[in-house]
This record gives sequence, C-alpha cells and structure tokens, in this order.
Amino acid sequence: MIPSASTARSTNKIIMEVPGIDLDQERDKIPTGVEHRVVSAAEPARLNHRIRRRKPVPRRGLLMAGLAGAVSCAFPRVTHAATAIVLPTATSNRRFSVLYKGDRIGAHTVLYSSATGETRVDTEIHLLVKVAFFTVFAFSHRSQETWRAGRLMSLNSETVEHGETLHVEGAAIPQGFRVVSKGGPFIASAATLTSNSLWTPAVLEQETVVDAQHGGVIGVSARKLADEQIVIGGRQVRATRYTLITPYLAGSIWYDEENLWVRGEFERDGSKIQYQLDI
Repeated sequence: MIPSASTARSTNKIIMEVPGIDLDQERDKIPTGVEHRVVSAAEPARLNHRIRRRKPVPRRGLLMAGLAGAVSCAFPRVTHAATAIVLPTATSNRRFSVLYKGDRIGAHTVLYSSATGETRVDTEIHLLVKVAFFTVFAFSHRSQETWRAGRLMSLNSETVEHGETLHVEGAAIPQGFRVVSKGGPFIASAATLTSNSLWTPAVLEQETVVDAQHGGVIGVSARKLADEQIVIGGRQVRATRYTLITPYLAGSIWYDEENLWVRGEFERDGSKIQYQLDI
C-alpha cells in the first residue's frame, strides 16, 4: 500500500535536540513502528527552508540591509533641502591625493565626459601601503557610470581588494536599477546613486546607495557640521563640512559653494586617511 500524504506525515517524527530535554524519554513516547530522527536546534530552520522552497536571500544582502538600518538610525538626516543632481562637466574633474600619516599612498580621481545627451563618470582609486619593501595594503577600483537627465543608466566596475577581484554591473530597467555582482542580482530604486557618487552632495541625502565595489546596497548617514574656511592650493575656500558614515568608512567630507567635492578625511579599516585636492 502506498501511503497517502496524511499517512506519510503521521509515520515520521522529528525530535529536536534541546538542552534540558531527555532524549530517551522523548523516544519512549513514540509509538512502535514510527520512524524518527534527532536533529540539532539549528536544523529546523534548514528544514523549514527546504519545505518552503523559497529562493535564498544572499547573506551579504541581509547584512547590508541590517547595516543600512543601523547606520540610518545612528545620526539625524541632513537637514538642507533636496539637492538636485547636476552632472559636472570636464572642468570639474576631481583629482585627490590620498594621504596616510602625511605620506601619499595613492590617488582618487573622478573624470567627466559628455556625448549624445549622456554624461560618463569614470572613477579610479589606487592605494598602496608598503613597509620595508613589503606590501601591507593594496586596493584598486575602476568604475564607469553613465548618467542621463540626472538618472543612473549603467554601471560597470572592477575592484581588487585583499587579492580578490570583484565585478559589478548595473543597468536601468523599467522596475528600477538592476545590479549584478558575486552576491547575486538586486534591484535598487530607479533614482539611486552609487557609493562613488561623492562628487555630488546629493549622496548625503540618501538612505541607501548601490555599492559600486561589492554590489547590492549599503546604508548612508550624514549630517551637516559647519561652514568653514579651508585652504586648497594655497587659497582660502569657503566650504561646508558634513559627517559621512557608511559600512566601509566614516569621517568628514567638504563641498564648496558650487557643490563641488573639495576635501575628505575618512577612517577605513581602522586607518585614518586624508583626501587632498590636487590643483
């Protein structure tokens, strides 16, 4: 006789292994002939997952979602009015020297070019720290973004971090902005920015942005600190200083009166680095 679905369910029993429960007593309660097995307390979640046959959510996506919530609650939002995303021209290219303890360890550049109604934003970051001829830290990132009418249309990046090469691709679709990376596909808002969008203060008003280095999304928190006079290239420049926190870095960022990024001081991987604008 082939058992029915109800019979099959009644002839199997699972005993959960929980501290304080006598497994021998639990086995004695099972009628003769009924199959049973013991599972650990952690296994029911896996069993439930298999029964539901749900598509797994990438672990990185869950972590980033949690971090996004934690970061956005840690500080109040920026209080100024929404900033329009004005795409810069080639005259606004940004070239920063990255300093660690006063020594130059690399560069961060953002270059703009326009054609056929679109603006291409190319970002390159190269960092290298050596001690006694030994490389103790190396990081490189190249990214190309295409923007049209203030909206992100495409993203293509390559990052080499801790010896691992990561690729992220993204494209605008009717449902939003689709990102594909090692962690799997993800659809962000159509109005999203990326973690490379430090070139516009509009990034400070976002709760999440697309992670251009690893894929998925990350949380952003920012608040205005003060209007300051800073020195850039030997001249005084009036700029606004903001705090900026993401899961990867925390520190301060400055924008001048034309909303151009002019300085940065961040802590990343436990080390403090400075961004000095090259004139």
